[in-house]
Order: sequence, then C-alpha cells, then structure tokens
Amino acid sequence: MFNFKPKDNVFFELFSKGAEIFNTSAKELKLLINELDNPGVRLDKLTQLEHEGDLVTHELIEYTKKMFITPLDREDIFNITKGIDNITDGIESTAHLVYMYNLTSVTPEAVELIDKLVDVTTELVHVISELKHLSKSTLLVEKIIYVNTLENEADLIYRKAMRNLFENPKDLLSVMKLKDLYHHLEDSIDACEKLANEIRGVVMKYA
Repeated sequence: MFNFKPKDNVFFELFSKGAEIFNTSAKELKLLINELDNPGVRLDKLTQLEHEGDLVTHELIEYTKKMFITPLDREDIFNITKGIDNITDGIESTAHLVYMYNLTSVTPEAVELIDKLVDVTTELVHVISELKHLSKSTLLVEKIIYVNTLENEADLIYRKAMRNLFENPKDLLSVMKLKDLYHHLEDSIDACEKLANEIRGVVMKYA
C-alpha cells in the first residue's frame, strides 16, 4: 500500500500536465487538418505546446535529481517522462510535415487516424491521472487495455489507408505526401501505446 507524501504529488501533477499538453496538441492537430487553407495559427500553437512540454520534461528531470527518495524508481520516472515528451514531439512533427508538404486536402483515412490519436491521448490522460493511486486503482489496467484496443483499431485504419494509397495512386508526389502523413500519425499513436505499456509495467512492479 502506498501513502504518497504531498511533495511526491509533484511528480504526478507534472505527469498529468504533460499528458494534458499532448492531448491538447492532438486536438490542435485535428483543427489544423480542418483549416488547411490557413495552418499558421495552429502550427504556432502546436510549437508553443511542444515548448511547454519540454519545460515539463525539464522540471521532472530536475525534480528527480533533487529528491533523495522518489515515489517511483528513477528509471520509471524517466521512462514515463520520456514517453510523454515523445508523444508531444511526434504530434508537433506531424503538424510541421503537413505544413512543409503544403497539404491542401487529406483523405478520410487520415481524418480517422487523427480522430484515433485524439481518442488515445484522451484516454492516456485518464491513465496518467490514475497513476498516483497505483495499486489502489481499479481502473488503471482497464484503461491501459483500452489504449491498446484503440491502437489496434488505428493499425487497421493505417493498413487500409496504405492499401488504398497504392491500389489507387493519383500521382507519385501525392502518394509520397500521404504515405509520410500516415506514417507520422501511426508513429504518434504507437508512442501512446508504448507509454501505456510502460505504465502497465510500473503497475505490475508496485502491485
């Protein structure tokens, strides 16, 4: 049974802050896709969010260095911190790809993948908010399993999208652009599942 001290809550508050950032980033990416004729504002917002995420990462690392005793193993804290940062970075990278490729439209499959990214990051917010309860939580594993389910659904969409892309190619440039977009979106969703699995390992360790 864990009885975290108030100062330990700083870790979990920062984890949650990082999760809120990547969830907001996913929603901003969806808005960007809906506003392809004027992506600048959303891109600026996503860049700002990525910077805020970096500050959270830095704060977590510095706080871990200062604490003599941490609520979780330092390696676990680092892996969760890195996982959160990777998701935010991946989403921002996808937004920049959309901008650099000057995409003026996307396929229904791309929209489906972005919707899944929003869903999976939203669920991860709940997972991370439960982390502070650790062994007392009755929801953590259930929510992690749901993240895995969402990732599996995204895989099916990705495979369908890639098949359609090569089955009915319009032109080589369009194929290249969409292929990279699909790949970036899948990578971001995979990063979410990787973080969920990392947290599941922590739950098993401290159960």
